[in-house]
Amino acid sequence: MRRSYNVTIMKLIKRLLLLCSPIIAALYLTACSDTAAPPGPVPTLSPYQIILVSTDFGAGEPRVSFMLFDGPDAVRDVTRINLTAVDINDDENQTVVWQGEATGYTDYEFPYWVAYPQIERGGYWGMVADITHANGSRSETTFVIEVLGQSLAPAIGEAAPPSQNRTVADTDLDQLNSGHETNPALYQMTVADAIASGKPTVVGFITPGFCQTEWCTPVLASVDTVWSEVGPERANFIHIEVYNDFQALTLVPEMGEWRLNTEPWVFVLDENGRIAAKFSGPVSPQELNEALLPLLQS
Repeated sequence: MRRSYNVTIMKLIKRLLLLCSPIIAALYLTACSDTAAPPGPVPTLSPYQIILVSTDFGAGEPRVSFMLFDGPDAVRDVTRINLTAVDINDDENQTVVWQGEATGYTDYEFPYWVAYPQIERGGYWGMVADITHANGSRSETTFVIEVLGQSLAPAIGEAAPPSQNRTVADTDLDQLNSGHETNPALYQMTVADAIASGKPTVVGFITPGFCQTEWCTPVLASVDTVWSEVGPERANFIHIEVYNDFQALTLVPEMGEWRLNTEPWVFVLDENGRIAAKFSGPVSPQELNEALLPLLQS
């Protein structure tokens, strides 16, 4: 199955590369919106690689986050990225379905970019990235995302599961976090108690010691930073360690309750316990604050 999936992706990328230049040229000729490609030099083919750092893209407006790398090094001299979403499911007709500017976040271990393309149905979608560099030059590259009919994880607006997760009241603190640095404030209440409190809540499913990627430790640091800025009087903050046994690596039941098969994940719940925002993969303090602060002002 994995080989078949990879072959499909490679075919789609080749198709997208063939389409890339004609599509962008047409967009330059017809540009008439606020998100149109910026004026300036015609972009060249980018030497950079785009790495997707989020998963679970559901139809609608999925959060698509990605990083740029030049070999092993993160690219840090980018000032703007415009994205174009292309329907590449039909061999005969490839259609531009969305254009928009990605938002960059630099207050994280590696700079990353986020966009919310409007994609109405599942399938494979090509993304064309028009990259503006600090020196004014531009380049473009492409990548492919697979969009599901609906997200596996709880959707925006859905009621969060009232989980009875472990806390310091019933479990030793060193079993509640596989990382080296632990803030006891993140292990004081269950999700059920947080929902009942009537305050906004941040819930992070993070395993610093056994992370499948490099993102868990800095994501937990982001949660901890926002906790220190906002304070427990205004919002609840909960870290749920993904594993309940660090030897057998058995998953905590909350992973199933929340329908999660990757990590890290961070959810922001409103005062009624409904999902207001969700983040797969990296999330910086700034991006997390942007989701939480409006709930504190309501």
